[in-house]
Amino acid sequence: MASDASRADVPSANGRLDGASLAARPGEGGGALAGRRFFCSWSGGKDAYLALQRATLRRGRPAALVCMLHENGRVSRGHGLPLALLEEQAASLGIALVTRATTWDGYEATYVSVLHELAAKGVEAGVFGDIDLQGHRDWVEGVCDIAGLTCHLPLWQEPRRRLLDEFLAGGSRATIVAVDSSKLGAEFLGLELDDAVIARLEAAGVDACGEEGEYHTMVTSAPLFTRPVPLVWDGIDEHDGHYVLRYVHPGDAAEPASLPAPPSTSV
Repeated sequence: MASDASRADVPSANGRLDGASLAARPGEGGGALAGRRFFCSWSGGKDAYLALQRATLRRGRPAALVCMLHENGRVSRGHGLPLALLEEQAASLGIALVTRATTWDGYEATYVSVLHELAAKGVEAGVFGDIDLQGHRDWVEGVCDIAGLTCHLPLWQEPRRRLLDEFLAGGSRATIVAVDSSKLGAEFLGLELDDAVIARLEAAGVDACGEEGEYHTMVTSAPLFTRPVPLVWDGIDEHDGHYVLRYVHPGDAAEPASLPAPPSTSV
């Protein structure tokens, strides 16, 4: 893999760092998480997972995955993942999933109320997968401060390829589940991240990690998972400026579509 990450800094398949130093990286607060209960802001995607993995490797104690849902309560606000898939990820991780349905207008107030509830139960810190969007960092630090929690961003200002190589080298797997239709075509949907797909994303002129929302992923297998989480779809929809997979509950279909179908507009 083309990366400036040394092999010693990449988690092995069992989720442990092979000879790696646990030295602090920008934004993660050094050893401040060791022994402390934390929640992870959870999208179901690769960056949230990698932030969780790094926090755990630094001896933090994961207490909850926090995910805001669309006001219909059925899909996540950020990635549009069905609640059932988020629940399967949480079960595989063995970490409680905490969700709330909210509008965009009520998002911050709802999020802060969740953090207050977690703090009352002994959670001391929040972990987030942001890489370098300062506005996002300001927001997460602000809501944590309101709830009396410390804020940690383990991926902050790291080179994109280092993060992607670390994710893949540990045996983690993630599938592209949504793309910004103004920046990427529907042909990227359903692709599993690997070196070739990352090269295609870079060739298309987008951020390799999708930090600006160019694409979103769902993690289906990873060192911290006790079992894979199946992702099944039967086509593609287009709405709100995005192409997204049309999900099927795992019990309703045996295999995912081998090739995404042409997009259809959903109302």
